[in-house]
Amino acid sequence: PEEPAAPPANQSGPAPAAPPFLLEVEDPTAALGALARDRRVRSGATIAAITGSVGKTTAKEAAAAALASTHPAVFRTPGNRNNQWGLPLTLLAHADEAGGIGVLELGMSAPGEIGSLTGIALPQAGLVTAIAEAHLEHFASIEEIARAKGELYEALPTNSVALVNADDARVVAQSRRHSGPRIPYGFADEAEVRGSDYRPHPEGGLAFTVRAFGSAPVPVRCELEGRHNAANVLAGLALAVALEVPLAAAAEGVRELAPLPGRGDRRPLRNGAVAVDETYNSSPAALRAVLAELAAPDPDPAKADRPSRRILVAGDMRELGDRGPAFHEECGRLAAAAGLDRIVGVGPLGTLLAEAAAAAGAPDTAAAADPEAAAELLARDLRPGDRLVFKASRAVGLERALARLTEEQP
Repeated sequence: PEEPAAPPANQSGPAPAAPPFLLEVEDPTAALGALARDRRVRSGATIAAITGSVGKTTAKEAAAAALASTHPAVFRTPGNRNNQWGLPLTLLAHADEAGGIGVLELGMSAPGEIGSLTGIALPQAGLVTAIAEAHLEHFASIEEIARAKGELYEALPTNSVALVNADDARVVAQSRRHSGPRIPYGFADEAEVRGSDYRPHPEGGLAFTVRAFGSAPVPVRCELEGRHNAANVLAGLALAVALEVPLAAAAEGVRELAPLPGRGDRRPLRNGAVAVDETYNSSPAALRAVLAELAAPDPDPAKADRPSRRILVAGDMRELGDRGPAFHEECGRLAAAAGLDRIVGVGPLGTLLAEAAAAAGAPDTAAAADPEAAAELLARDLRPGDRLVFKASRAVGLERALARLTEEQP
């Protein structure tokens, strides 16, 4: 293209914009990653990276909230754009922000991806939330998943800090691949950023206490629910502390943290029932965490003499490969052991879960072919005070059942 005309010597104002241009490359994905890495190196931004089989999005949100308590320019992965395109695009959009701190989520579907993403982001701090049965459609075993997630620790720059979930033995083992400093966090005694006294809050949400490197205890509270989310919040706090945010400020930063859509948010249903919307995704580990919360007594003493019915609506858990049916049957038996009042399976694998629960002694089970049929079945017998948890992999579309029960459109 022609060079733009230079302004007259006596004219002030901004320089003319550079003309547009195109680059031809052999591999657009690799080129995008290289551009993002170059931008990241030139920017001087502080970057934290988070991966894990479960909890990484919640931990990312908790870390961003904790960091924002003292830093004005915090950016994070939008939604779950955590792959080989989403991560570079996030860096290209934000890495030049003055004094910016980025919290980036790293996802994977094959070995090598986490290491590659870490090499683009070059984080000053990295964290694996947990290692569990997910993506087994793409991996032969949980050991292979562990090695793939552990690529983050191996690819971290030597002078970066590894945050290590002391409550997960597989994470601890993988963290040894990092040659630099490590900070264990968790509820275990050996954690340096240590949570304790977890409890559901009577007014909703969760509460626990945290100490960092032997400090005085700091109370933590937020609107998320469940011990699994307490672990995710603690991960975010540990990451913020590793990046030199005072613990008390970080704890105050997460106070307004609330569930994301489809990740534990509460929704009123017909006839005074309440739904917990967990329709965004599911896995055996995530479903076990939900069952543990459903089995726990209500923290509000006023409800002790009028307990609500506890109902699980469980759809298919995808990407489990040949072991999918066995995992659903196992979760069905766990649901029966949790003493739930009703279990509804949705889809072919959800039906297996309900059948296994019935065989294990669950008093009231049913199955539905799809979310619409589940909504019709549930609508016949909703009662005031019922607490329903809707849990399934995203592809099931279980939010459609919720939409029908709330008379909303998905």
